[in-house]
Amino acid sequence: MNDAYLSPVPTLGERIVDHLTANGASLDDGELAEALGVRRPVIAETCRQLEAEGRVVRNMAGGTRPVPVVQPSPPRPPRPSAPPMEAVPGGGGGGQSTFPAHARRVLSARWGTSLQRRHAVLPGGGAHPFELVSGNGRIVGDVVWLVDRGDQAEAKSAAISEAVLIVGHVTNADRRFLVFREDWDALNRWLARYRLLLDGVELWFLDGDRLERLA
Repeated sequence: MNDAYLSPVPTLGERIVDHLTANGASLDDGELAEALGVRRPVIAETCRQLEAEGRVVRNMAGGTRPVPVVQPSPPRPPRPSAPPMEAVPGGGGGGQSTFPAHARRVLSARWGTSLQRRHAVLPGGGAHPFELVSGNGRIVGDVVWLVDRGDQAEAKSAAISEAVLIVGHVTNADRRFLVFREDWDALNRWLARYRLLLDGVELWFLDGDRLERLA
């Protein structure tokens, strides 16, 4: 048979996602290992990689489920350093008063939970308000605005560092993250210099319904 007619062999990660999607349920590592004929440690490591890529979500009980797709992400055109705060497509406003609610809708759909503005506990027992917190407090995130920091790169960098420091110290959270919708260039400059400071904090960029993980 001509090699040109052979179908590509799916990777283990693709097989896991396809199996989870077809079954429509959360499966643990043992169930996946049995269904796919792969050793459990290999399944566990592959699922962790898939979660880091945003393709699956693993819960505290060890179950894994696929991430629902909000909207395919086409190639991003070049962005200005400070885009205007126009209305966000798809029902979410672009202003500081409406964007957090839009972010809650998009990320709640992505992770299959209900994210709301709630308080989360910091070291020492103090509570701090965050815009995107799950009901059990295992997922904690916040919206970061850079447009009101002016044009100075140092001020924007300091704002990102402060937000990373605060959400990174939330206790008892399995996922800590920040969401941005403006100043793409400032974010990339910060990541180029300070990525190691994230220590597990995820950075996401949300433009309309287009969600992209930066780190």
